[in-house]
Amino acid sequence: MKTKIISIIAFPLFVCATAYAQGITWTPANPMNKARAFFPAVALLNGNVLVAGGYDGSLPFPDFIFADSEIYNLQTGAWTPIAPMNTPRAAPVAVRLENGRVMVIGGGDQFFNILDSAEIYDPSTNTWSKTAPMNDARFEDFVAVLLPGGKVLVAGGTGIDGVTSLTSAEIYDEATNTWTFNGSMNVGRGEFANVVLNDGRVLVMGGITELSENGQPIASAEIYDPVTGTWTLTGSMSTAREDHTAVRLLDGRVLVAGGATSEDVPRLSSAEIFDPNTGQWTPTGDMTTGRSEEEYGGIRLRDGRVLMPGGFSAFETPGASADVYDPRTGTWTPAGSMSVPRAGQPSTALPGNRVLVMGGLNSPPAATASVDIAVTIPTPRPRPTPPPRP
Repeated sequence: MKTKIISIIAFPLFVCATAYAQGITWTPANPMNKARAFFPAVALLNGNVLVAGGYDGSLPFPDFIFADSEIYNLQTGAWTPIAPMNTPRAAPVAVRLENGRVMVIGGGDQFFNILDSAEIYDPSTNTWSKTAPMNDARFEDFVAVLLPGGKVLVAGGTGIDGVTSLTSAEIYDEATNTWTFNGSMNVGRGEFANVVLNDGRVLVMGGITELSENGQPIASAEIYDPVTGTWTLTGSMSTAREDHTAVRLLDGRVLVAGGATSEDVPRLSSAEIFDPNTGQWTPTGDMTTGRSEEEYGGIRLRDGRVLMPGGFSAFETPGASADVYDPRTGTWTPAGSMSVPRAGQPSTALPGNRVLVMGGLNSPPAATASVDIAVTIPTPRPRPTPPPRP
């Protein structure tokens, strides 16, 4: 959406009762040491969760974007500060590498620069190491996908001018510490969503072509094939969307929900499903409320349902409510409420049917350090009816 960190910065300005709905219980957890929104959260190999950088809406300039990082301890529930990144950054994208290290890429710094830099965190040494810079600086909601052989694909995002949405794609080779251009998308995209399909291809959909008042959401979708290094247009969504959420379902289809069409209207509640076998989109049930800024908040549960917490329901209006989608019925139902409203927050799956939801904007432009945990009771799967006895 166009009212992201850049526009938010340009216009600076109790514990709730536990909820239970649809087998989902919300409980406030230990807060982070730093309020943050628009930051990555990555599960480490040991189950702990790394968060890095972000935006907190504070004044004075330029402290609202920072390099501070911390780790959530899965066993104790405590947050521990760790070494900060080399560069303050908000709205980067992160990916866990094959060796368990975490790569944080691009984003914007405290001086409004769109970054071409990337760095890697090594949990065994608590150190951040810079990589070679990307060929194109990239900001927010771009593709960052781990490919076979320890390589990382990045594509799209807002470019160095802070306005233009990129078509370019490039691949990072950890063995040589180099970035190489690798084809281009057919359409420039910022504020879009992406999903890795079951066969390793990468689906991208929607977004906007430029971050300006004239930038309009698009409905087109395309697929990257890592074998050929090419992007191919596929069927378009029925609704143009930006700042929407995409989640791969257990059966390999892709659920896309919410998003925005402009800043001046309520957020979308509609959802649709992409079938990679046909390349077509099919409408499914609507959420109970419109939601945007949920790119990293929506998450698939172990039983196959999809949890969608918080998000903007309208301009600068974050919510605390959650919805859950059941692909067996194609319906959304209320799933209780978090302790605070939040948008621009990530969610991470924890063992034991739990979901960690962290930070986000709760009173724009201010962020929150609060954390909620959703504990889910898996829904039973229907057992196949045995054939009649002869």
